[in-house]
This record gives sequence, C-alpha cells and structure tokens, in this order.
Amino acid sequence: MKAPFTYRQRLRYRFDNSLARGIWGILALLGVLAILLFAVIAFFLVITGVGPGGERTSFPEALWFALTRSLDPGTFSGDEGLSFRLTMLVVTLIGILLGAAIIGLVSSAIDRRLENLRRGRSLVVEEGHTLILGDSDKVIPVISELIEANASEKDRAVVVLTAEDTVDISDAIRSSIKDFKTTRLVVRPGQPTRLADLEQGNPSTAKSIIVLRSESDARVVKASLAALRCLDPQSPTRVIAELDDPDIARALASASDGRVIPVTSGEVVALIGAQVARAPGLGAIYEDLLDFDGDEFYVTPVTSSWVGKTFGQALLGSSRGTIMGLRTADGSTTVAPSLSTVLATGDALIGIAQDDSMFSLDTAPVEWSPTTARAWEPLAKERERTLLIGWSSLAPRMCREIDRHVAPGSEIHLLIDRPDEEVDAIRMATTLDNQALTIHVGDPVAQAAVHDALDAGPFNHVLLLSEHESFDRDEADARTLLALLHVHSHGANGRGPDNVVAELLDPNDVELTGSVDNRDFIVSQRLIALLMAQLSESPQLEPVFADVFDADGATIAMHPASRYVAPGPTTFRAIVEAAREWDAVAIGYRSAAALGRPGTIGQGLRLNPPKDDPVTLVDGDAILLIERPR
Repeated sequence: MKAPFTYRQRLRYRFDNSLARGIWGILALLGVLAILLFAVIAFFLVITGVGPGGERTSFPEALWFALTRSLDPGTFSGDEGLSFRLTMLVVTLIGILLGAAIIGLVSSAIDRRLENLRRGRSLVVEEGHTLILGDSDKVIPVISELIEANASEKDRAVVVLTAEDTVDISDAIRSSIKDFKTTRLVVRPGQPTRLADLEQGNPSTAKSIIVLRSESDARVVKASLAALRCLDPQSPTRVIAELDDPDIARALASASDGRVIPVTSGEVVALIGAQVARAPGLGAIYEDLLDFDGDEFYVTPVTSSWVGKTFGQALLGSSRGTIMGLRTADGSTTVAPSLSTVLATGDALIGIAQDDSMFSLDTAPVEWSPTTARAWEPLAKERERTLLIGWSSLAPRMCREIDRHVAPGSEIHLLIDRPDEEVDAIRMATTLDNQALTIHVGDPVAQAAVHDALDAGPFNHVLLLSEHESFDRDEADARTLLALLHVHSHGANGRGPDNVVAELLDPNDVELTGSVDNRDFIVSQRLIALLMAQLSESPQLEPVFADVFDADGATIAMHPASRYVAPGPTTFRAIVEAAREWDAVAIGYRSAAALGRPGTIGQGLRLNPPKDDPVTLVDGDAILLIERPR
C-alpha cells in the first residue's frame, strides 16, 4: 500500500534531503531560486513596459538590470522612473538577502573545513614515519624519545591515531614538549581497531607502528592485527605492542611470525624494580641504556681480522664502545656469551656506545687464552629483609624476582590496604623458596601504619609500589610520595634501610621528593615508553632487550671492585681484563671518587667509559657487569 503522503510532504522531504547533502546542495538551491526570481522580474519588466526613464526594454536587458542591481545595491540609486526604481529596489533587497545567505554558508563551510583540518580528517601523506596507535600516559615520553632519535635526521614525522579528541591530545603533547627539533607531529582521529580509520595514518609506509595499552590487552591485540592487515607480508615494518599478560604476548608474537614485538610492561617493571631495590643506582643504568640521550645499544660486524678470535678477546676490540653480546650468522643473539666462543664470518658484536660512529672494532686483536680464566664463583647470597609498601599486580612478580637473589632465611614484608579475604588469598598465592612472607594490613599513606611496619625491621631494602590500579596517576603518585615521606621520617632516628626505591608514574614528580643518598626511583611509565621507542627505531635489538629483561636471561649486576682489581689508580681496560679472568663481562663501574664528575650518571656510576680513562677505586666501590644465571 502506498503511504498517504501529500505533495507538500514529498516536496519538503526532497528539500530536506538536498540540504543534508551539504553546502553545495544549498548553494545550488539558492542559485536556482535567484535565477527564477531574476527571470520573473525580467518578464515583469518586459510585459509591463517598465524600464529606465519610462522606456521599454528587452528580456536580456531586463535580466541584466536585475542581475546588476542584486549584486551592487548602489546601482539602483541612479535609475529613473518611479515604477522602475521601485522594481529595482525589490530586486536589490532580494539580492542583499541572497548574498547574506551565501556569505554565511561559505563562511560556515570554511570554518567547518578549518576545524576538520585542525582535528585531522585528511589522509596522512608521509613515508618513514612512526605511527602511534591509541593514547595513554606513555604517549608523551614515547614521542619525546622519538624526537631525540630523529634529531640527526630531517623531515621525520610522528603520527598519533587516537579515539580521543585530537585537539585536546595535540594541545597536551605540545604543552609538554616545547621543542620538536626536526620532527613533525601529526594527530588524526579514529579507532585503531578499524581498518578504515587506521588507513588514515598510512601504516603501509610507516617505519614502525607502536600500539599503546590504554584499556585492555584485547584492544591491543585487535589493533595489532588491524595494523598487520594494512601491511604487506614482506614489509620490514614491525608492530611494537604493549601488553600486560605474558601469555598473550607470546601468543601474539607467535601468531604474527615475529612481525609483532610485544613488550610486557608488568614483567619489565617488576624485574627492574626487584634488581634496583637490591642494588642502588641500577635504575639510572637501565634508563641510560634505554633512552636516546647517552649510551645506546649498537651492532657492528665482525671484520676479517677478528674472524677466528674469541669473544673474550673482542671485549677489548673497541676503544670507545663496550662489547657485551654476540649475534651469530644464523641470527641467534646472546648477551654475555661464553668468552671462549669463536667469532665467525657473518657474526656481529653487540655493545653500548654514545653513537654508532664510535662503536667498531678499531683495535688489533691481542692474544688471550680462555684457559687462563678462573672458574666462575658466584657471589654468596645473603639473608635480606625487604619491605614492600603498597599493592599492585606487580607485587607478586617482584617478590618472586627478589626471591631468586637472596639466601634462605630471608624475609619479605608487605604493607597493604586490602580486605581480609584478599589478604588471605595473597598469602596463599605467594609461593617463595627463600623468603618468609609477612603481611601488615594498613593504609600506606598513614604514618602510623608505615612506622609500625618499619618497626618490624631493620630492613635492608624498602620498595614503594605505585597503586596505579586503584587510583589515577596523580593520586597514585601522591600516595607514593606521602608514604616515602613517612619512610624518611622513620629513618631519621638512625634505623633507616640501606636503600629505598619508589615507583612513580610521572617523571616530573621525582623532583618533588628532595635529595636523599639512599633513594632510587623507578619511573615505570617512562621505562616502558623508552623501551618501546628503542624497539621502534631498532627492532633488530629485540633479542637483546628480551634477554636483558627476561627473568632467566642476562642481568646487570654490581660486584665489589676488590674482587677483580686492587684499590688504587687503574683504567677501565684493566678492569675489563681483570673481570675477563673471572669469565665476566664488565660494562662500567661505580666509584666514590667519580661522584659528580662529567660522564657519570649518578652516585658515581660510569657506564661505558673509554678503555684508557683513569679511575681510582677504593674499598666499597663496585664493578658493573652483565652476568648470566649459572
């Protein structure tokens, strides 16, 4: 049955549809309306014989009179004849109304176009750019590091595709980063999980794609798979995806044939936190290795003069770089391999240097026999007492990581503010081999609760965890800072721990804590952002980072300097040679005499010093090494 629509309703419906098409439809209607009106006026002038000065006029001339009077309101003032003047006055008024309508429409269209351009509706016409999908607290530190990485290159771009308001995101980034150097920032709106939106960022020509975790692992997985759909199967572009669940991370890497490089943020922060909690200063070492301002990882090929030599000999092969790993011709990578490993054609050495131009085998091989190395004797584990303040999903991982490095009979205490049933579940789920677990229930921001927990000491280490899963970033950091003040006030009585480590989310909050010698910081969001930026620029280093940040892989450690060299003046070359005799790879040192000198990171730490730089070691100084579980 036909609907009983009237002619007026049908006409109104068609008119509304024409308007819905945009400005061009409206302009077309106004143009048609103007032509009809001018034609009617022209016919009126011809039929009535009204013309300038009372003379009759032809239709073309009448149409011209109507057109010129509508465009120029002042023209009709010179007309003669009352009837003609009144008719042209009506035409002029109609022209003014039509002109105002057209100007308003054009102005509105221009404003909308400018707003669309500001919000980034157009296609990204870039090549070799870094495409960031999603938005989280890590977007600003990631972009900051990419700017540093691009500083030596021209015409590089960072493109952010976000479902949030692009103007707000762009303003937030530009207010935090004042100098973009040679990098251009482009922000586009869209859902990273939708192929049509993703195409706006032109992923097919991107150098790398970074997927930030803002909601859940599921969103990251879908965005990563969407990015792969936009890439050619043979494309060298890699997707760097931030995940929390290590099982999902391994599954995604396997399903993508290695084209997706997962970063499990929780595992990395837990491992670094546990190591830094036991060795003050390691946090600065990890940050120096991960950022683009200082020493970085590089790869250099094994030259013909070094083929047939051992990895132990190669430790002294670079005068301005520190060699610490090997990538064989078949692509396998090992950090701190056996010193007796023989170098072959096609192999490459992995190390750290201030610039890639400084990392090369620039010295001649020196004879050395691995048989002279002493049998490795691991440092004896000691009983330690550790206090963790605050709760997050990282706490069990940190407890297990600390458990691997302490002697039986050690203790670990938790100060948490959780319901009784959850406390019982935590106690049942936390299985430790070398530590006895004690849980104190109390609010970490309450001074009495913190002091009561510290009274159960003394403790060798205190680690304050960010409660970012229960509070937003600002509140979580504020709670950590308050708990840190309580720890410091308790330590004022001389019973303070050997070192204190605090996990903060915002790097700007570190300066709010003041200066305390036994304090270190883990800016967890920044560390993960640095790692993702490094992998986006150098995906070939993924096996190196995977080894260093694997609980069962190579780790950075501090050993007493007296174990390798006698106190007094020496050089880093002598330190490397002495550590080599213990089948160990030295990468730096911590010297009280070097505290505050140029080139040191903090607390007298020096990473990758030139081989012949003089250094004076005293009792209590330490050697930085890369070691593997033995």
